Amino acid sequence: MKSSLKRYLILLIAIICSSHNTFSADKNSVDTTIDSVTVIKKIKSDFTLINNQLKFYKKKTKDAFGMSAEGGVVTGYYNKGALKKIHCVFYGETGNTVADYYFKNKNLFFLYKKETVYDKPIYLKDFKIKNSVENRYYLSVNKVIKVIIKPNTSLVLSYEEIKAELKPILDVLNEK
Repeated sequence: MKSSLKRYLILLIAIICSSHNTFSADKNSVDTTIDSVTVIKKIKSDFTLINNQLKFYKKKTKDAFGMSAEGGVVTGYYNKGALKKIHCVFYGETGNTVADYYFKNKNLFFLYKKETVYDKPIYLKDFKIKNSVENRYYLSVNKVIKVIIKPNTSLVLSYEEIKAELKPILDVLNEK
């Protein structure tokens, strides 16, 4: 009787340990099931290559009215028709956001985003940067695998939230 109870407890513990992500309270958890060191090294190599090749890519720039208080600009970079990077600048009365989305084989693999807040509206003289937050999202197989936020004061976005932010940007870029 004791040995069957012991086996049951061991089995129960094994099930709980193996399913820790299933019951995770954090909907934005980072995927740890892949070799993230290797994947992140490849991501860094890929976005560096894209940035080094920008001058050879076809560039398409669109005004992004309505996406922020003071408008913005969305620029797509294409290599042989394939989208490689989107560079966005969105302006607000008291700040701006710059975002760079990187693609490989039509898949988003990296997002760099910097949000800057000014101490007063830009139309007043002598405005200064009040604070700035930089976000780096490393993405693989439709999941966030690593996030770096400096300073660490910002909410972490899930892959679905990043894709939802990207959709209207792609819509602006694809307007005729």
